[in-house]
Amino acid sequence: MNQALAIQAGLAFENDRPLEGVLAFLASRSKKSARELSEPAGEVFKGVAGILDQFLTTAIEKRTAAEFRAAFGDLFPKYAAMTLALSRFASAIVPPDVVDRLTRESICELEADFREKALPAFGAVARDQAMFTIWTLRKINDLVSQIYATKLDESKQKEDGEYSSQFNICALSAHFSLDCLNMALQLNRPIYPEVMSELIDGLRSMVNAYAWARRGLALRVSSAEHSVEENISDEEDEVFVKASMLNLAELGEDAPPRNAT
Repeated sequence: MNQALAIQAGLAFENDRPLEGVLAFLASRSKKSARELSEPAGEVFKGVAGILDQFLTTAIEKRTAAEFRAAFGDLFPKYAAMTLALSRFASAIVPPDVVDRLTRESICELEADFREKALPAFGAVARDQAMFTIWTLRKINDLVSQIYATKLDESKQKEDGEYSSQFNICALSAHFSLDCLNMALQLNRPIYPEVMSELIDGLRSMVNAYAWARRGLALRVSSAEHSVEENISDEEDEVFVKASMLNLAELGEDAPPRNAT
């Protein structure tokens, strides 16, 4: 399962969707969201979550890679459309500071669940890749917060739309795999080996999403053009680049060594 498969699955994103806001759906995953949000918003979150859970349950029940890919081709466009719709709803209805806090709490809760439960459930390889993906998601959320706070020059809107589309495909493809694994944890359900391999491969798309988010930030901060896309700004980013599975040649940049995470 990869980016090309996501495109072949019939997924079409509008190019005018900004990067900011796309991760707002994570606020609905926080265990505190039901208690802190108004009843109408909470009910919408709960209803959409129920439908998404059905998609995920269908996917993790597959036995072979071929069966999973067929299910992914059918389910992912619906999953992505509903996830983006939920993000737009959350951004429009819930105060930004609440969305931001619940999003961060959701990532922390996800990380805690995988740290505690994933090793006996999935083994070290899947656990480590999932933990790296969640860490990358946190880095992306930080980048998106910077993007949201920085004005975009009108002359760069078309380019930003292209980056946004690629970001959405990569981020949501990876999150579909992460959600599948999380659903298996919740249901205490084993995943067949071929399907697990597909999910691990899908998780790696989050690194590509990180690269597209960095490009989106570089569009907005001209002085950061080189530091964002070429240089390593801190020790964590150095670890990130060395550990990633990203082939930057696909994005028109020099590719670092392809190291397994």
